[in-house]
Amino acid sequence: MRIVFVTQHLTDGGAERGMIAFANALAHIGEDVCIAYMEDIGIDYTLSSNVQTFLIHHNSNVHIPRLRGLCNILLPVKLLRELSGDVFISDNLSLKYNWKVWIATLFSRARMVYAIVNNMEKKELDQKKREQYERTCRQADAIWIQTEGQRELLPSYAQRKAFQVRNILDKQFLNTQKTYNKEVCHFVSAGRLHPQKNQELLIVAFARMLKRTGNNTATLTIYGKSKISIFKTEEKLKMLIQKYHLEERVFLPGWVKDMEDRFAQADAFVFGSDYEGLPYALMEAMGSGLPCISTDCPTGPSDLIKSGENGILVPVGDVDAMSQAMELFIKEPRTAEQMGRQARRTMQEWDSDEELAKQLLSQLKRICS
Repeated sequence: MRIVFVTQHLTDGGAERGMIAFANALAHIGEDVCIAYMEDIGIDYTLSSNVQTFLIHHNSNVHIPRLRGLCNILLPVKLLRELSGDVFISDNLSLKYNWKVWIATLFSRARMVYAIVNNMEKKELDQKKREQYERTCRQADAIWIQTEGQRELLPSYAQRKAFQVRNILDKQFLNTQKTYNKEVCHFVSAGRLHPQKNQELLIVAFARMLKRTGNNTATLTIYGKSKISIFKTEEKLKMLIQKYHLEERVFLPGWVKDMEDRFAQADAFVFGSDYEGLPYALMEAMGSGLPCISTDCPTGPSDLIKSGENGILVPVGDVDAMSQAMELFIKEPRTAEQMGRQARRTMQEWDSDEELAKQLLSQLKRICS
């Protein structure tokens, strides 16, 4: 079976990370796997030498507008067809490309799988993107979800063709040498700088915690970068840091490759998302043994955290609840350590790369048959 993953680009992000992880795992068990991507802006993750990559150009040099538009449709379709895939797996971060993947599978034996890696029902989509999303759900032969909660948020026609395979957890996070300090001082977060991730909530909650407790040692470091300039998320976060005079306490170092080392040095992880699929950052923080505080999104965090045992869940958008949870870790570092150790045990029970790859392969074979 030839499996073709199709995505927009191969830079930082949960969708890209997940596709590469599954491509590597499938290649490791002997499957024929390749990745087709639309934008060449670099590769942030390690690819197996057994996984081929193809840049699918979609911008024609033709100067006649209508003819150029036609070429921009036909050229990607032609290149995708030439990959001769048995199944094409397209992610929800490339809504504007999914219909081209669908056309590439028409009148052929190939099947199209739509990977929904987010909570699309709660995502702030404009009308055009909402129509693209619903059209892709109808066109796909199957829909790949990571949690059963995602299924419940799909339209009924999409629920019937959805199957669940959870995300792969990188073993390097389970292998970090975690030590626990006597005090909780260094909070960290990780994720795209994007309104969905609501890092503003974390900064305001942290500021309130500092004011209430008089703490003069705690810091908050938010790792990640912004890919979509229209939201101006990084600029807004910097303004918020200045507003609360936190220049020496809150840091935005950007995206880094060695997050396992950053987690090993941190004391606690905080996550403020308004909606999620099954968040890699939270999985990795828990796997590293960090005590975690997360908003209780409709899907994702509650599949990982049992509040009060291996972490803390707080209501979405609730600044006071997030602030109070941070304060708990500050005042009760022993409780935080116990939650961190239990979080790691939770992730140690996660299915292996090979097991998850075989689960996905079984679903793909069923779809193709």
